[in-house]
Amino acid sequence: MRYVGEAVAAVVAESREAALNAAEAIMVDYEDLPAVTDPLAAMRPGAPVLCDAAPDNIAAEMRHGDAAAAEAAFAKAAHRVSLDLVNQRLAPASMEPRVVLAEPEGSGGRLLITLSSQMPTAVRDGVAGSLGLAKEQIRVTVGDVGGGFGMKTGLYPEDIVVAHAARTVGRPVKWCAQRLEEFSASVHGRDLITRAELALYANGKVLALRTRSVANVGGYAMTVGVAIQLLIGPWVSTSIYDIPTISLHLTAVMTNTTPTGAYRGAGRPEAIYIIERLMDAAAREMKIDGAELRRRNMIRPEQMPYKNPMGQTYDVGQFEKMLDQGLQLSDWNGFDARRAQSNARGRLRGRGIATFLEWTGGNALSEQVTVNVLPEGIVELTVATMPMGQGINTSLAQLAVDTFGVPLAQIRIVHGDTDRANGFGSAGSRSLFTGGAAVQVASKTPSSTRPISPAKRSKPPRDIEYRAGRFTIAGTDRGIGLFELAAKQPAARITAEGGATAGAPSWPNAMCARSRSTPTPARWRSRRMRR
Repeated sequence: MRYVGEAVAAVVAESREAALNAAEAIMVDYEDLPAVTDPLAAMRPGAPVLCDAAPDNIAAEMRHGDAAAAEAAFAKAAHRVSLDLVNQRLAPASMEPRVVLAEPEGSGGRLLITLSSQMPTAVRDGVAGSLGLAKEQIRVTVGDVGGGFGMKTGLYPEDIVVAHAARTVGRPVKWCAQRLEEFSASVHGRDLITRAELALYANGKVLALRTRSVANVGGYAMTVGVAIQLLIGPWVSTSIYDIPTISLHLTAVMTNTTPTGAYRGAGRPEAIYIIERLMDAAAREMKIDGAELRRRNMIRPEQMPYKNPMGQTYDVGQFEKMLDQGLQLSDWNGFDARRAQSNARGRLRGRGIATFLEWTGGNALSEQVTVNVLPEGIVELTVATMPMGQGINTSLAQLAVDTFGVPLAQIRIVHGDTDRANGFGSAGSRSLFTGGAAVQVASKTPSSTRPISPAKRSKPPRDIEYRAGRFTIAGTDRGIGLFELAAKQPAARITAEGGATAGAPSWPNAMCARSRSTPTPARWRSRRMRR
């Protein structure tokens, strides 16, 4: 085993208590081997080797940009700043832990798996492939996911083991993670060490960005964990700034720690943190207001569409307008007065500012939605995206309301059933971006139906109107309700399918400014002494 938390045995028992007692009774004979948990130490000669195929523990390495051009830019720069930064390792801890229930379904060897996952289709395909089954032999259902944010994407070993156990004993088998198991065995996030540098002209315009990062990807270099740090994060490394030259050198290193994967933005927060810290460092170096330095480097609307040095194209963006709104709302220019008031009370006051860019879609830019209009007065939308606290069901229902013109209570969202809908799932900030567009497309089909036969109407088809759940012939009182029409169909429902494919990712952006005060060190010490 390569890290604390790696599964080595499974117990199937009649009760939770019996299973826990049996698991504690298992004795594993471990041979202690040298371990390394620091990625920088893992690359040094003589470090413990995790994988014979990678004797230096380097799982992957990528370079982006133009190193020679960056070197030339730094040589002629009027100002240069550098920082050593750490994006610390994170252990996701969702309100609802991972849980898996597998049970035989019918007599044909089919298996029903119920679990907490952001990507039901990926679980179905992964379990089927691991057990040598056809996809049709596995059905995965998921309810509301009690928190995921990346750590519940894809397949875990426990999912496969529980499915195998249920097939073996022919009975339902359930496993639920304990909180400490989640900390050690669920994929972790971040863990990036970076040497970052920025070169600037005398007027504050950035010439070049140069970084050298080492990513600790844990005991096993999983595809997602490596791609996040070596490719996806760098896509937004220049954020909303017009930086012409970059040189990025990124290395993924294996250590005896839990593998890393997707978590809360998956690479983009690390990249934004790096460039924003550099902007602050440059502002201090040049004695320029941090907001003003950012403004001088922002991509202008007339530059759109704009291709950044990583080859990513921003379609639209008014970054300076966003900055101005934030500065006004935060009373940025009133800081000096607030600081003076704080000083008079014996307190220190500081302020901070950050701008950011997000990348959405996960490069899975297509989504399908099925709409069923039911006679009982319900419009049912079947989707492959998952609710996990982000309010996606409400958003999708509101989009359907805009098209159908019926009350929100008459919209029902069905999700988390691979027998009814399959797709990429919810990851990469794509649920509303792709799923919402598919809902709009699919919803337009029933509302544009021509329900009145030519023999019974005196107006041409183009004069059929739809409004608020009812079809009418323009200029008359003749018509039929949407749900009444559904009841008259051979299947007693109106069914429509629709999909949407985005041409490219979208690039949400914003700014944040904050000011707060804190006791001065001397006053803080006196408070502690009084206590």
